This record gives sequence, C-alpha cells and structure tokens, in this order.
Amino acid sequence: MPGQCMLCHQWQWRAICQTCEQAFAASQPRCQRCALPLHGGQSHCLICEDYPPEFDRAVAAVDYTSPWRELIASLKFKQDTALATPLAGLLAQRIKAQSQRSRPQWIIPTPLSAERLRERGFNQSWLLAQALSKQLGIPTLPHALRRVKETPRMMTLQANERRHHIRNAFAIAPEHRRALAGRHVAVVDDVLTSGATLHEIALTLRPVGVRSISVWVVARTPAPYTRVDTDHAD
Repeated sequence: MPGQCMLCHQWQWRAICQTCEQAFAASQPRCQRCALPLHGGQSHCLICEDYPPEFDRAVAAVDYTSPWRELIASLKFKQDTALATPLAGLLAQRIKAQSQRSRPQWIIPTPLSAERLRERGFNQSWLLAQALSKQLGIPTLPHALRRVKETPRMMTLQANERRHHIRNAFAIAPEHRRALAGRHVAVVDDVLTSGATLHEIALTLRPVGVRSISVWVVARTPAPYTRVDTDHAD
C-alpha cells in the first residue's frame, strides 16, 4: 500500500522517497575503519591511522545530522519502532555497496543495560539487526553480548568520559563462545559517535577468538563532534 515519505510526506510507495534519499542520504567517501566522511581520496582518516579502533571496519548509511538525527530520536525515544525497517534499509544498501573481504556469519545487536531496556521497552539496535538480517540473509545472535555494567547516559559525556565509563561494561554469554570463535561478526548500533562503546565491544569479542569485527551503524557523527551533535546518541 502507498504511504507518505517519512521526510517530505509526499504519497508514494517507499518509506523514504527516491528524491529525499538522493537529497539527504547521498553516498560519500568514508574512512573504511571508522566511517568518518573523507575528502581527498584517502581510504582511512588521520585519527584511525594513528589510533585505530579495535574493530576492523565500519559502514554507516548517513551522517548524524538533520533529518536523520530526528528520525533516530523518534525511533528511540518516541517508540516509533516502525522506523527501524526503512533505516535498516538505507544501511543495507551501503553494506551491499561495500567490498567486503568476507560475509559476516552473525549479526549482533549492541545490548542495552537491564535498566535502560526496562525504561525504553525495547532495544533499537535489536530492531535494526532483525531488519538487516531479513534484508541481507545473515542470521542474528541476539544474546551473545550482555551489558553487565550500568553507565551514565553517554549523550551527556565527552569522549574520554565515555571510554572510562564503558570499560568492562560487556560480557560474552558462555553458551555462545563456541559459535563466535573463528567467525566474522557484524555489530549493529544506531549511531557511532566517539566509538567508545563499539571499541569496548570489540575488545570483549576478541578474547573468544572472533576473527573479524565489522561495525554497522545507521548514522555517523561527523568529527569533531560536540554535545550538541550527540543529544540523542544513547
């Protein structure tokens, strides 16, 4: 059935019409390691050349700017869970366009703490992971990662504070260790800002023998990010 474009509200057959996609989600060169926008033909940003994250590569659909910032906020904080499928669709397009050395065997959502899950009622990363699984034909491993440490809301913290509070916040479920060993996994989240959370997840996955770690996010906060940029990044 036709519906309204989420952005321009014109009636058509797609959740995000082609005109808006071209206007607001045009493909652009990004750092292969952290997905920051690039200029000048480099494959990696200067930050990753000096301080690479623990994960191996990252794919982002869009920049964390308007109108995507508002749509992600609606998904997370206004229970507009229907947005997960079209947002995952944009991300799936970018993933398909990337030259992957190997196809991930598992898609893993970034876990929420028990307190945050009770407060929100759902995990937006799990909704995105489910939609990506259907669109890409890759199975999910939803309970492989556990959040074992409560942290302050990351949106209120600077980069060094994020790294401090997120340390040792995750654990691997023992029953999934064998399934992860030797595998390429893709960790899904809604927004990549400082990279502290996904870096810590990668540090948690490495000791159980995960071979390769991709990060798939809907939106990437352009650098340098500020608190204004990260109002809805947690």
